[in-house]
Amino acid sequence: MTLLVGLGGCTAEIVSTSDDGTVAYDDGGGVKPNWRCKPGQDQDNDGIPDEVEGCDADTDLDGIPDYADSDSDNDGVPDAIDGVADTDGDGQPDYKDNDSDNDGVPDGDEDLNGDGHFGCCLKTCGEPRKGCPKVKPNGCGIGQTCQKGACTPRVEFLCSDGETDPKKAQTYPGGKSDKELPTFVCRKAGELGAKGLKPMDFRTSSVGNWKLALEQGTTYGELTIEGPAAMEAAAVFEYTSARQIVAGFVVSRAAAGQDAATEASAVRADIAAISGVTATTLSSGNSVKSHDEFPAVVSTVQELVASGAQKAGALRNTIVAALLGKGTKNKGAEDYGPDVTVFQVRFETLVRPDGRVIIIGGVAPQKLAKDSGQGTTYILDDISNGTGLATLSDSDTAECDPFNLIRNPVADIIWVIDESGSMNDNRQDIVNNAQDFFARAVQSNLDFRMAVAGVAEKPNPFPIIPPGKAAIVGKLCHKLMGPPNLPFDFDDGGDATQDRFLLPSEAAIFKSCIANPPYNENSAEYGLLHAYEATVRVLPRAANNPQKVRPKATLAIIIASDELPKMLSNGEYYQPQSKEMPTDGISISTNSQCTLAAADQQKVDAFLAPWKGLFGGTHPKWGKDGKAIVNFIGGTCGSSCAQIGHGYLDLVKATGGIAADICQKNLGQTLQIMIDTITGAASSAKLQYVPVSASLAVAVDNQQLVRSRVNGFDYVGFSNTLVFSGVKIQPGSQIVASYRRWVKQAQIN
Repeated sequence: MTLLVGLGGCTAEIVSTSDDGTVAYDDGGGVKPNWRCKPGQDQDNDGIPDEVEGCDADTDLDGIPDYADSDSDNDGVPDAIDGVADTDGDGQPDYKDNDSDNDGVPDGDEDLNGDGHFGCCLKTCGEPRKGCPKVKPNGCGIGQTCQKGACTPRVEFLCSDGETDPKKAQTYPGGKSDKELPTFVCRKAGELGAKGLKPMDFRTSSVGNWKLALEQGTTYGELTIEGPAAMEAAAVFEYTSARQIVAGFVVSRAAAGQDAATEASAVRADIAAISGVTATTLSSGNSVKSHDEFPAVVSTVQELVASGAQKAGALRNTIVAALLGKGTKNKGAEDYGPDVTVFQVRFETLVRPDGRVIIIGGVAPQKLAKDSGQGTTYILDDISNGTGLATLSDSDTAECDPFNLIRNPVADIIWVIDESGSMNDNRQDIVNNAQDFFARAVQSNLDFRMAVAGVAEKPNPFPIIPPGKAAIVGKLCHKLMGPPNLPFDFDDGGDATQDRFLLPSEAAIFKSCIANPPYNENSAEYGLLHAYEATVRVLPRAANNPQKVRPKATLAIIIASDELPKMLSNGEYYQPQSKEMPTDGISISTNSQCTLAAADQQKVDAFLAPWKGLFGGTHPKWGKDGKAIVNFIGGTCGSSCAQIGHGYLDLVKATGGIAADICQKNLGQTLQIMIDTITGAASSAKLQYVPVSASLAVAVDNQQLVRSRVNGFDYVGFSNTLVFSGVKIQPGSQIVASYRRWVKQAQIN
């Protein structure tokens, strides 16, 4: 339900008041003359006779007598809804009492939009309700059911939209009092300071056709471009506090096409081409549809190492010039923050149907960007996740989402690891960061399990595989592995009939399996095939079975390889177990290019159809059971040590995963980004609309949480969910999230 907060009270302006009690006033629809207090009449049409309201009474002291005032106590709830009853027995009728039930919560903070309804909880099945989503003829509000034409229960927290009953101190039978509920975060902006709806600033550009939502007090300025072409525009904004050093930017330029992933890759390339800067892709970002249904890639992350120390604002100005391909007559501020050489840039790339691409992002010192205890990382998230960007014509409103946390997020994760010699240091890097990876998952209350597969070919010749043995495609490692013993290593990771997922308590086995996956691949990287077959081997889903994916788990695949899949490089192939797979490999001619030739891309698309069907949840046998998010650590556009991972990258794009450059010195931050994305996808705390994430306020029971990945809540834009870190939330806890959002979007099912 849309909340019209901050609009309570009568907005009429008195034009004149005569000695005989005749009042003329303007309620916005024109002057209403000769409204005179007369017994038996109801001048303000509120259902309360003039003589009851009194000819001389002016409860809210606004100069308008109660008999002519539709909201006599100025509490935001009209007199017609308040009525003449005295709910709390204090001698004041409800229409004159701004806390009718005397529960310590003003009526206007219980009936937030003053419509007399209880959020989007419906009375009759199929009932249309302004500001609420349309329901089917037998439909009701969230948490209600239709029984004999009536919606039950009449009062339900999940469809309340943060509202409570102004006439009851305890709205929910058997629950907490209204004063103890988390609905306080839905109240009018500024009323409770940090505990109310968070105020935001909105900035616009007519040339760029954008509207931005920024933290209140953020400095913003448009840039004057030298020789601007059509659709070109730019602006900068600054976060300058000691804990929040972010140099923001937004650029509009002509798009090459309508594919957001291609545009995002071009943006990364433009930044990487800046002289004196070395760029490494920590995350390619997630391919999504924006809140206003435009193709976008959100949360792209690059590490930038400059040849000389400088401030974030200076590097941001250089990036803006690189994205425009020309200079600007004015620049953003360069006089705040530390002088450093290592930075992080995060950005969104959004393609509009008018032929423009908009890039919005922020630059910050890497040390601050990586610190979850600082505000910098959350500002970068809010800028780059796309929730603060809209068209110039869009407007904003407030929402309040209540929900009960049913369960903690659940995920089963399959790793597919390339064991080639060139990957030795990369596998060790994953091992070195495994402890932090596990700790981040535990901190986020993620209920997770891990599985590890290799990439070896099936009929691998002796001496790699002894006579009479063959590699099992998709074989999982489930025992403590020794170090690789090349070239005679045939450690298969344990009896195939006992393949299973590893528990969080088995980090030592996980590390050994990453360092030495099943078999020795002998330069035969069949990662695509093993990813498919490993997934099929753990289906169908089943509860309480360590060998199968759990029914409620989000399935994630992480592939790590520095080479093109063998099945795409030269047509090498072997027949897998699954009959729906292709019978032959393919060979692409332009595998070293960021973008494949059209003919090669068509071949890849056709070849990958079974993978996209399985991981997209449309497989004819496995259906939604096989749905997975594919992530890739390997060769991306601009990688200095790896082949571009075509095929893998296509699956990442198709499933909404992320890709990262395997050539980076330390995979730690990439692994953190991946586990955060997986946790968000697995979270059951999904919001009804896409919020302006910087405006979020969240409370659990009667405690407001801070934005934190250490001890509080965070927002994951890819999945539009909340995650909770370091906060023990019991199943069934009542949670409320308030936020501002753009109007031009549909409710999310």
